[in-house]
Parts: sequence; C-alpha cells; structure tokens
Amino acid sequence: MMKLRLLFAGLLLSGSALAAPETPLKVGSLAEVPIASLHPTQATLGFRQIDYKVNRYKHDAKKLFDDFCESAGAKGIEKYNDASRISDFASFSCKTAPGSELKKVNTAVIAPDNQLYLTDGHHTFTSFAEVGGLQTKVYVRITDDFRHLPNMTAFWQTMQARKLTWLETPQGVITPQQLPQQLSRKQMINDEYRSLVWLTRDIGYRKPDSPPPFLEFYWGKWLATQLPLSKMDLTSQSGYAAAVESAAEKMVAAPAETLLAQTDSGPLTAEKAGQMSRVNQKALRKLVSATGKLTYAFAN
Repeated sequence: MMKLRLLFAGLLLSGSALAAPETPLKVGSLAEVPIASLHPTQATLGFRQIDYKVNRYKHDAKKLFDDFCESAGAKGIEKYNDASRISDFASFSCKTAPGSELKKVNTAVIAPDNQLYLTDGHHTFTSFAEVGGLQTKVYVRITDDFRHLPNMTAFWQTMQARKLTWLETPQGVITPQQLPQQLSRKQMINDEYRSLVWLTRDIGYRKPDSPPPFLEFYWGKWLATQLPLSKMDLTSQSGYAAAVESAAEKMVAAPAETLLAQTDSGPLTAEKAGQMSRVNQKALRKLVSATGKLTYAFAN
C-alpha cells in the first residue's frame, strides 16, 4: 500500500505552474500539478459525461477514489474513509505508486511559456475539479517538450500540425487564443455530439487500444453530418437514450472504409475508430438501468 504522492526522479514540483526553464520536467516525466495550472487544448466538453461522473461520485465514493487513483496510474483505491478527500492525498491510499500503469496517466506538453497544456483527460480533470476544486492536484505524463520553439505562435502551429489541439466548436472554428484558460464548465462549451459518442462507447464502437487524440470528436463531427440533433429530445433520459441508439445505428451501418479524419498517424476510418458490427442492445439497456450512465447523468 502506497499513499498517492509525487514520484518522478525523486523531485518535487510545487506551485500552480512551471516557473523556470530549468524545471526537471522532461518527456516521460510524471508531474503532480493543481488542475488550475493545466491549460485546455480544446474549448468543448460533453457536459452529459461530466454530469454522469459528478453525480456518480456523489453516490459512490469508491468510484471517485478508484478513478482518481487510476488517473494517476496507481491502479485503484486501496484505502479511504468518510473523511477522505481527493484534494488531500494524505487522507487515502492507492494500490500502487503513481505511474505504475503509465499508459493510463493523462498527457500534457510543455510550451515555450513553461506552462502545461493538457492533451488528454479534459473530462476527467474537469469532473475532479467540480468535486474537489481547481486546486486539487493530479498527475500528468509529459509527452512533448516544446520549450525549444521560439514563441507561442510557433507552438500553436506545431500543435495544429501534430493534431494535438481541437479548435472546433458547435459555433465554428476558434483560434488558439480563444481557448479557455482553465478546465471549467463555466469557461468551456457544451458539445452534445461529444456526449453522444461517449455514451455510444461499447454500444456502437469500441475504443481502440491506441486511439488518436480527439477520437470522440472525430466520431462526433461525422455524426453531425448523419444525425441532426434538432429532431432529438435531449432533455429527458428516455429521449437521450433514443438519440444514443440512433447514433449507434449510424455508426455500425457506415461502410468500414468511411473516412472520419486525417490524423497524425494517417487516415482514420470507421473500422480503425472501433466501429462495431452491430448495436450492443444489452449495453444500450444498461444505460437506463438503476446504475446506468444516463440515470446518473439525469440525476439532477
């Protein structure tokens, strides 16, 4: 049993941001930082996914601490009690040390301004922030160090070329300068297609082992050409379940070679994006069960 704590080369990182170029962070490092210090690389979230997570955590503390430990690559919760808080590492223990399962740690890059820009985990960390506050500390894995670039303009050009940022919103494309400064539902925009795609996971598609960044957004962008939401009732649990089923049906019916996007690793087809051969009706029914995702998402 090991308490969740900072672990990378035995060095501590404190404060809300990386303050100097001589910081020991490097590619492959784990960093423990407040959620407030992580800059989003997308402007949108699927709010129904956040609703599910936050409402589930209110009723299931073990799920909260399990998710928190897993996000740190520490397998899951070992010990917690009624006084435990995710904002207080000393109040609970994970099964292993952070980074034990490195691939499960959400990723970030270092920019020329010495700040961390999140490239995965926007929904996870926004949910943690709603439960524990923006000063809650989390772990990220550094995948790229762009401090050698001359300025932030070059940084954003590189991020766009590498497809490490998502600048599309339901209202249109934005510039990097219009991205929110923090992970916050108040600052970010709801993308209903992103919520739909998340809810169709294991119903219409299975997430590949090594998905490209923004996989759900690529599926959502394609769905927007196939399924007008104006005809859907997204205000009730039953209506949303019907929309999920319609989305899943569109996914499985698409030709396997349907091109969803050109990614940094090549063409992303429906098949490569995890398309299933048929709608998983059992998983669909589970969505609206007593402990289903949609039941929690509409708990308010």
